[in-house]
Amino acid sequence: MKYFLLIFYGFILNLYSNNLDDSKLENIKLQLQWKHQFEFAGFYAAKEKGFYKDVGLDVEFIEFDSKKNIVNEVVNKNADYGLTYSSFIVDYMNGKPLVFVANFFKQSPLVLVTQKDIYTPADLRNKKIMGLLDSSHEQIVLTMLDKFNITKNDFQNIPRKSAVESFINKKIDALTVFTTNEIYTLDKLGIKYNILDPAAFGTKFYDLNLFTTKSELMNNPSRVENFKQASIKGWEYALKNKNEIVDIILKKYNTQNKSKEALLFEANQIEYLMLSNIYPIGSVDLERVQNISDSFAQTLFMPRESKEKLESFIHKKESNSIELTINQKEYLKNKKVIKFCVDPNWLPLEKIENGKHIGISSEFLNLIKERIGIPFYLIETNNWTESLEKIKKRECDILALAEQTPLRKEYLNFTTPYIRVPLVIATKSGLPFINDLNEIKEKTLGVVKNYSLVELLKNKYPNIKVLEIDSIEEGLKLVSQERIFGFLDNSMAINHEIQKNKIIDISITGQFSEYFSLSIASRNDEDILNEILEKTLLSIDDRSKTTFIEKWNNIKYELKTDYRLIYQTVFLGIVLISVFIYWNFKLTQEIKKKEIIQKKLKESEEKFRTLFDIAPVLLDAFDKNGKVVLWNKECEKVFGYSLEEIKKEENPLSLFYPDPLIQREVFDDFNCKDENIYKEWTPLTKDGRKLIIKWANIKLPNNEILHIGIDITQERTNEILLYESKQELKKLNNSLEEKIKDEIQKNTKQQLLLMQQSKLAQMGEMIENIAHQWRQPLAQVNSSVLLIDVELKKNRFQNEIIENKLIEIESLTSYMSKTIDDFKNFFDPNKKKSIFKVEESIIKARNILKGRIKESHINLIINIEEELKIYSYLEELQQVILIILNNAIDAIILNKVLNPKILINAYSKDSEIMIFIEDNALGIEPEIIDKIFEPYFTTKQKSRGTGLGLYMSKMIIEDGLNGSLDVENKKNGACFKIKIPKGEYDE
Repeated sequence: MKYFLLIFYGFILNLYSNNLDDSKLENIKLQLQWKHQFEFAGFYAAKEKGFYKDVGLDVEFIEFDSKKNIVNEVVNKNADYGLTYSSFIVDYMNGKPLVFVANFFKQSPLVLVTQKDIYTPADLRNKKIMGLLDSSHEQIVLTMLDKFNITKNDFQNIPRKSAVESFINKKIDALTVFTTNEIYTLDKLGIKYNILDPAAFGTKFYDLNLFTTKSELMNNPSRVENFKQASIKGWEYALKNKNEIVDIILKKYNTQNKSKEALLFEANQIEYLMLSNIYPIGSVDLERVQNISDSFAQTLFMPRESKEKLESFIHKKESNSIELTINQKEYLKNKKVIKFCVDPNWLPLEKIENGKHIGISSEFLNLIKERIGIPFYLIETNNWTESLEKIKKRECDILALAEQTPLRKEYLNFTTPYIRVPLVIATKSGLPFINDLNEIKEKTLGVVKNYSLVELLKNKYPNIKVLEIDSIEEGLKLVSQERIFGFLDNSMAINHEIQKNKIIDISITGQFSEYFSLSIASRNDEDILNEILEKTLLSIDDRSKTTFIEKWNNIKYELKTDYRLIYQTVFLGIVLISVFIYWNFKLTQEIKKKEIIQKKLKESEEKFRTLFDIAPVLLDAFDKNGKVVLWNKECEKVFGYSLEEIKKEENPLSLFYPDPLIQREVFDDFNCKDENIYKEWTPLTKDGRKLIIKWANIKLPNNEILHIGIDITQERTNEILLYESKQELKKLNNSLEEKIKDEIQKNTKQQLLLMQQSKLAQMGEMIENIAHQWRQPLAQVNSSVLLIDVELKKNRFQNEIIENKLIEIESLTSYMSKTIDDFKNFFDPNKKKSIFKVEESIIKARNILKGRIKESHINLIINIEEELKIYSYLEELQQVILIILNNAIDAIILNKVLNPKILINAYSKDSEIMIFIEDNALGIEPEIIDKIFEPYFTTKQKSRGTGLGLYMSKMIIEDGLNGSLDVENKKNGACFKIKIPKGEYDE
């Protein structure tokens, strides 16, 4: 029991101790830039592994809320620290009291994924982009688009909703995504896409930036530094233990319900974005921040932020040390010493004197040596050529000062240049000033052997004669002896040599646009050395750099009085006074001439002003700040603004073009040097009307640019009206042509029907006459047969043959009478719909052609569904079947078919009757099969056919019986398919 009490007491004491420790922690809130995911793994690790606790902090994470602005949440003290995109630099530029504490993603994961047919930002014009303008980081992508002249007005922004589904279904052309998230989903689904990465187009932005307020830094500087260092430690742990941190996220922070696979994918993507093998985690590069700031300033038309102000924006721990990566520290540890070579005679830049390295570069190397904590060892050489040979052979590791050239790039790496000095020429004194090397391209110029300048001259100025010399001193001697025209080097080195050697007949007589951009060069088989040197150089502040340069550029040398020079100077003064008196007289004369010229100029200016104001075209001009300096009366009349009104505007272009991007395009175009090229713009007037103006630039003799414009709004309106009228007229013409064509077709059909009806009526009359002529003889024949039969029976004469013949005669006369009735009914013009059997129609048609069928020995096979009835026009159907059978018999006879056969099948299908008439007459030629239903088309001789039979058959079936008639070739012949509705009738 006693032991139990002791254990219980110890547990309570431990619990109390822990609570006591926790109560001493400072509570701070960190606002995240998105929902919980691996993007914030380093912060989770710092909390869960106790790194924050070790520095006395208890950190609360606040998830992103789209209704809140991250920067405002921190400024308004709803959170102590925030994580956000590079756009917070714009907030700082706009005056918000922010401090840039640390950066974790060296490039932004924000990209545009596009459909496969979009390859560059230029292809996005007039496309649909989802989620670009409804996010806090839109400016990153807009800056990329701006480089391709794509503005917000050049694409359609679609609000973000069901983004991935919309992209997959191609409802949108492009989508803003993070390579750490949505890319995983697209890859998982096997969706093909292209990526437009702002970094690939020169727009490199930071992401996952830790910031706070100036008041937080001022009041709690230690807490800011502790929070930063603990977070960096957390990220180092997270990158080494991805699986462990993913499990922690799944257990405690997985509000998005991500899978482990998705989180690990994100982890690998993030490790790439952090570039931790190159940059220390959390480091911020001032030059990079300056570049990002400049990008925003250019796109948003903001003033450029100074480097000094941005330097105060970035939080730095007061220390002279630099942050090196683990790999960089390991390299220095193994390297032990860095061997370096210099130019042994190039003061004030550098020199070897008594075995010691002196000059400007020595100041920089001493500071670098101090900051990276490793000794530097000088390899002595006699000249620059020997120094180059030493580093080529890897006998030294670095050159303290060297300019990058294509040839040197083959064996050296170069830092960012840290000294820039202009290229000058030293010649004999008294020569005119030279500012272009092309002016002396036929002269012989001296250059120190193997300097980068030699390569420049050979490539850029091949006509200049270059003499390579061992040293500056030797080169100046050759100039003094007039063996060469001039000597080329940087201004510092030549000035130093002239001062030191008291040279009086040589001076600097020219400065050129070219500069010596001098870097530290290192062997390119050890890239990590260049990374360390670059990082250390960037850590040197501008004040130190200026101090180093001024220290060695202001060397004083003891000078002795030269009386000869004094006498020469006095004589020269007398000469100059004489010249002054003479030129004073000449100047008086020139002033009088000038007054006359000015009077004429004033008169000319007045004429110009009059012409300028009465000109019936738009004339204006802007200064380099976008302010109006000229504005003629036509401009006042067209736009509605007076010159006084428009001069008061800070940004006059905003009156005419509300969109800042268009304002910039117009301003750039107005300052373009292209002359007489008219471009169309659509400015607004004072009363809000949109005009169409053609503007062109005219370059005046004083190099100022005047803009001339023509209002073509009415012209464009008339063009549109004319185009619409033409389209309407074209539509009417097309409609009229169609109507005429339809009427002609209707008339043709009508005429053919009338012809057919007339023909049928005539045939009906003829059949009526034939019937009248035949009936009496047929009746007499029947009477005679009856009398013969009575007489034979009366005389009891029995003969089977005679009796059969008499029966046959009686049957034949009955058939002939019935045939006459069939013809009469067939040609009857007053037909009515009736219910009839399909078989009846087919049999009647067959009976009419019975003679031809028998004569041609045709095997006619009829398969008809039992009791197949239809409510339609019997005679019309009979006529069509008759025409098709008759054509089949003609084809059989024409092609001399052996074993001729015609097959008729009829059956019902749903609410229709299907009739197929197929022959074995070898079919219809493919070239004409589509034409056989056209009027007057026939393959028979004119005496045997008119070409109207099948045309009339199609019209009867399709127009009269509401069915269809088609034909196709089968294996042995043609097959006609008749499809007609059964019709509604009561059984």
